[in-house]
Amino acid sequence: MPRKRIVNKQQDPNQLIITKKRAQYLAELAKVDQKEIAGKKIGEVNELLKWRIDPELLLFRRVCGRVVKQDANGDYCPVPGATVHVEDTDCSFLGFFPTKPPFFWLYPFKCRREKIATVTTDACGYFCVYLPYWDIDRLLKLRRTRLCLIDLYRPRLKDIIELLPDPPVIKKPRPEPDPFPIKRCCVETVEQVRINFGEDIAERLSILTEMPELGANTADLTKLFDTPLPPSPPPMHSFMQQHDESDFSAVAEMTGMDEKLVNKINFSRAKGPFVRCKDVWVAEWTPILDVPDITFKVTQDVDADGNEETIYSEGFFDVRWDAPSPLNVTLVANASALCVPICEPIPDIPCTNISVINTVGYMPLLNSHHNDTTGYGKRVNRPVAALGNYPPPPSTGAGANNSVAPYAYSLNLHGCHRIKKATHYRLTYILNGVGSPIPFTGLTWWTPKSAVAPGPPIHVVPDPDGWYPILDADLVEHPSWLLHWNTRRFPNGRYEVRLETRRISAGGISEIRTSEPRMFTVDNSKPEPGFLEIRWRYEDVSGPWTNANSTILPAVCPVIERNLTRGPVRVRISWRATATHLRDAHITFSGCGAGNPLLVQPTPAAPDIEEYRHWHINQFDNTVLQVNEYQVPPTLAPGCYSLRIFAASRAFNPSGFDHGPSANWFINQTLLWRRSHRAISIVNL
Repeated sequence: MPRKRIVNKQQDPNQLIITKKRAQYLAELAKVDQKEIAGKKIGEVNELLKWRIDPELLLFRRVCGRVVKQDANGDYCPVPGATVHVEDTDCSFLGFFPTKPPFFWLYPFKCRREKIATVTTDACGYFCVYLPYWDIDRLLKLRRTRLCLIDLYRPRLKDIIELLPDPPVIKKPRPEPDPFPIKRCCVETVEQVRINFGEDIAERLSILTEMPELGANTADLTKLFDTPLPPSPPPMHSFMQQHDESDFSAVAEMTGMDEKLVNKINFSRAKGPFVRCKDVWVAEWTPILDVPDITFKVTQDVDADGNEETIYSEGFFDVRWDAPSPLNVTLVANASALCVPICEPIPDIPCTNISVINTVGYMPLLNSHHNDTTGYGKRVNRPVAALGNYPPPPSTGAGANNSVAPYAYSLNLHGCHRIKKATHYRLTYILNGVGSPIPFTGLTWWTPKSAVAPGPPIHVVPDPDGWYPILDADLVEHPSWLLHWNTRRFPNGRYEVRLETRRISAGGISEIRTSEPRMFTVDNSKPEPGFLEIRWRYEDVSGPWTNANSTILPAVCPVIERNLTRGPVRVRISWRATATHLRDAHITFSGCGAGNPLLVQPTPAAPDIEEYRHWHINQFDNTVLQVNEYQVPPTLAPGCYSLRIFAASRAFNPSGFDHGPSANWFINQTLLWRRSHRAISIVNL
């Protein structure tokens, strides 16, 4: 059985002390003397306030969250053993509302903070606190007195997508689920996200919404939608271009604020963007005074000196307090935070006095899951049975063990190294069966402490020969963790990996055990999709697509000049996709907002070749050559149209906890992929 993850609990909220600022509000609410409340515990005060205020206000509301850090690969890794400080905050802001919606930015000044609670993050960076309803009600009441402040919160990607116009309805030749927000994530939506928030977020959104299948796990998509958007600077206002930041008198004159208050504003520390109210006129520069909030600051001992350093601060408006329960928040720590590559518990590994590598990530290295001769996974990204029109991808949760899928990215190996008298261990490899074993050297990582030994994570570091000390099993969350192997630092190929253990004592060093080898085929290469030829002609032209009957479009600045009186236009695309380990590829042709061209003609070889997509049928099926035709009716508006080829490798990584184990690894995982894009202009003569 796996270890149960324990979320570190906050101190009993009834034992928290009422601060002066909160006491002032309670005294006014209950018509009692402030001195009777200030400095007392919440439990004592609640007894005093019983029958003086609405009984519902004496209850508590649970606020949970997670502290994460964005690593070098752009992924979010959890931050364990950090202290989350919950603060009662009042701040004034100078709001910058650019003339172009939908965002605005805030410059804070004149802030007052009181700490009201602390809690420590668990091995996965999670935390929960309980706040009295009267405290949250205080925030909501004060915000309701200010126009639009009730909606002031740090937006997530899902909030932005809600602001975008509904995409056109696109009929596809196969049934798909249609829950929000997947139905809004068409090509046009992804492009708008790319323009506003950059390539990284747009591509993550695109790949997670690529060809959703019935019953597919949406955990990764939900995480992406709930992640706070990264801070971005406001557009440079013309006033700031003409005046020095220290010219406080000019700023005061423009905003109508007291110059002493303006003097407190740091114009290089804008907070935002935030989503502005709809249909509410507001001056471009607007002071907003004394806005209350419950904020978070996070500290962690990042340098092992016994003192905690700040890794997250000034997190204004992280929680949308008027949202229905549960209230959740994601706090993205700065680069100094210590985060861990894995945190969720893995099943306990039964060990004897034999060295062995048992799992890769959360997947057991059983014959049913892994081929120890070829080094391939057998359940993720399986082939389909045969070619045909739109064969669905292999179903989730069941099927044949017939995948030939290599491994990619960082592999976490777990096993048995705590054998008799062993004090150290290392792993060695032979690449492609050539040469003697080579030790893994220089691979370090942070491992979370166990719930019985809270604190910042432990840095696991080998000696120059690759030997790691065997840590106390009760000290760490993952006592069987052997190696965090970033395969991207190594060549692609087949690795023969062994576990060695030894004992270091006053009498010297003795070799104890060397495990049987485990084979891992690694492939971090991406597919290569591309266009071979694009032709167009009018639909009333028959016969082969020769130069006499059609026009070849150039690769640079292709333009179709159509005469609407000739009727629909046909576009013929020859394309290919190849990979060392191809999983699937498909093509899309999207419009500029008024609809999409229609797929009307697959290659004449159908069903031997599919209409617009292909999923591999065996391990040797690694190249797609395909021809597709689309119709552009006269009703589609002129403009810029987009052709895209998407191709994915069948390489996978089993370090994900969310949906691999739950489906017993009968899943489809998109890890390595590439797109090829061609923009085509359609103009009317």
